[in-house]
Amino acid sequence: MRILFLITLFLFCIGMTCINCTPDNDLWARLIAGEHIVENLNVLKYDFLSYTPTHPWYDHEWGASIFFYLALKHFGSEGLIVLKGILIALTMFFCYKTIELNKPKSTVSYNILYFAIMFLAVEQNMGQTIRCLLFTSLFFSIFLYLLEKARQGKTKSLILLPIIMLFWSNIHGGALSGIGLIGIYCVGEFLNKKPIKWYIVTLLSSLAVLFINPYGIEYVKFLFYAGTMDRTFITEWTSPFDKYYIGEYLKYKVYLVFIILTSAIYLIKNKINYKNLDKTKLLIILAMIYLSVTHIRHISFFVLTTGTLLYNEFYSIFNSFIDKFKFKNEENRKTFNLAKNVIVYFLLLLISIPQLLNTNKEIKITETKYPRFAIEFIKINKIEGNLFINFDWGSYAAYKLYPNNLIVMDGRYEEVYNPDLLLQLKDFHLVKDDWYKIIRDYKTDVMILEKKYPVFEEIKKHKDWKLVFENNLSGVFIPTSKLKKHYYLPIPNDEYYNKTLFNKFN
Repeated sequence: MRILFLITLFLFCIGMTCINCTPDNDLWARLIAGEHIVENLNVLKYDFLSYTPTHPWYDHEWGASIFFYLALKHFGSEGLIVLKGILIALTMFFCYKTIELNKPKSTVSYNILYFAIMFLAVEQNMGQTIRCLLFTSLFFSIFLYLLEKARQGKTKSLILLPIIMLFWSNIHGGALSGIGLIGIYCVGEFLNKKPIKWYIVTLLSSLAVLFINPYGIEYVKFLFYAGTMDRTFITEWTSPFDKYYIGEYLKYKVYLVFIILTSAIYLIKNKINYKNLDKTKLLIILAMIYLSVTHIRHISFFVLTTGTLLYNEFYSIFNSFIDKFKFKNEENRKTFNLAKNVIVYFLLLLISIPQLLNTNKEIKITETKYPRFAIEFIKINKIEGNLFINFDWGSYAAYKLYPNNLIVMDGRYEEVYNPDLLLQLKDFHLVKDDWYKIIRDYKTDVMILEKKYPVFEEIKKHKDWKLVFENNLSGVFIPTSKLKKHYYLPIPNDEYYNKTLFNKFN
């Protein structure tokens, strides 16, 4: 059953990632950085894609960029899809190993349906296609496994954490979550009145290796600055319970209620009080609940951690409920369990295997995702210069149009830009306060504006700008002083845009 479980788990995780393959907005900047690093054997330290002021580029995702670029270069877009599936599958595998480590008393450690539910609860938060956060989710699950192993007296496992941290911190800045996790174990085990010397040594060692990076001490200062800065206007850093997301992230919200109810029932049923409560587990679960409630980005940490650490609690309740249904004999119980497993495994494999066998696995975009017609319009008409474009579309435009066009800003945000630039972008799109300041301060040669924002209609009335192309999503504006007599129109061909998605200048 373990072998069947592991095979199904990997096939399910990889297969499910093939279903929704819309690219993440930051993927394009990652590919640009990855290409530069691989082809030039050095890490980018200054931005070359933008026309607005930038500071030194502290690329906390430079290691992930290498993986992304190599996957695309050698395996095409299918490589990016499968890489995401492998990262998620490995993350779930270490969740399983942690559950197995804690020796479930009332069930086996490989109930596949439980893991499938965890995957579905976390999948939306991990993005439609590959993103750097997946590396952090994997390393976080490994840290959780090794820390739990240390709690069982195998403290030698802690030696691996600083070594892993060396790689983690150079792949994704989310490595700070690993530092936080070690810190929680220090406090929790202290409250449990257990020895914490080796936890403290591990924490200090892991902090020390953060300084081994291409940027030196400035990188560490940047990580802590970035980890505490305000990102009010960036979607994934807002709360999933914000009024704008009431009807979204429903899988997570159901899972949150499920976890809270399960924990409450278990505590009441087993008469758990503070004295016999596992303080480490309590601190971790409370921390993860808080992080997921306050930030969409942290939902995956909550699901993976609570799903792993509360496995025993859930099945002790679940099995006590099932036991109320009397079987005539043990043979009937075995028959029931076998039938249940056959159905569950069959359905999961039925969903995943066709996706894996599909030879047309491609990352695709639609006109509602990116202004591909507007960008094609700029390309075929050879409109060069500084391009003003939406924050979410910046990296895609840079990938397609550099070096003929520089962008105003993209999702690299704190890595490259000054924080006030995003506020200027917001004011411009919403036509608030001195909204035209960003155009007045920085030379702009062409604009792609999204029609849903008030500024679209405002610029249409502006004497210095002329709308030269529009469709349902956006429009292209050119200064009236630079108008041409004739412009070519892009061909609305979905197949062309998806076939050339990763082709630069096409």
